[in-house]
Amino acid sequence: MPTSCDAPATMPARVRFRPALVGLALLALATTACSDEALGKLGGRSSDWIGEVATTATTTTTIAPSRTRPATAVDWHNDELGEPEPEATPDEVLAAVFARAGDSSQYLQASRAEIAAAVPEVAFPETVPASVGYITSQLVIESRILRLSAEPTVAFGLWSVEPYTRSRSVGQVAILNVSTDPNGAEVANDPNVEATCAAFTGENRVCGMEDFLEQPVWRLEGESGVTHLWYQGQYRYELEGRIDEEVMHEVIASMTSLADLLPAG
Repeated sequence: MPTSCDAPATMPARVRFRPALVGLALLALATTACSDEALGKLGGRSSDWIGEVATTATTTTTIAPSRTRPATAVDWHNDELGEPEPEATPDEVLAAVFARAGDSSQYLQASRAEIAAAVPEVAFPETVPASVGYITSQLVIESRILRLSAEPTVAFGLWSVEPYTRSRSVGQVAILNVSTDPNGAEVANDPNVEATCAAFTGENRVCGMEDFLEQPVWRLEGESGVTHLWYQGQYRYELEGRIDEEVMHEVIASMTSLADLLPAG
């Protein structure tokens, strides 16, 4: 039995009457179809004009979240208490804040503007930990005397939640106390005096020196946590809280006048 690729023994009579050109074409087609390489070359011929499919690679860039944020971008909880009269003296500002408080607490809630007017040289970090969403601020007076206390003079609370809606142990990220200590500041800022831990080492507290600023910074670690202490002007600053050490250093290094952080207007 002949296969489809075998030439027939005899040609039908009707084929013999076809033109010779047609017969040659059919013979060429049959020969090509029976070639072992006929289909193998098809892909090569097609690629000459189809070409390869172009592909693109997608790359993604991961940006690490910021560890700090501007202090001016958070909610200063006591700013709603208003601003002092432009010509008011520090004593007049303190008296007004005390009169408004109406209680016996030494910690008087005060706005940024009131604190900057009552304690003009006080400073505050320009950047705070990214977890801070609210800041509380108080002027601190002597017990039963209308006079600013020395230990501390001003207190700031840094909160991750709306202040006083959760306990301090849960909602408060850090505390910054500012104390009036001109004698300590004089010694700490004297380039001829080597800074040591002698004045701050206690029975339950370990002290060490930090070197991330040009000025001395003390690191105090105790049962309540880690506190960083430094001097600026006549004031002693103590920052305590649940903050990563590197973030703590960045916050301290950003200290600036509180007056520079007042809202524009």
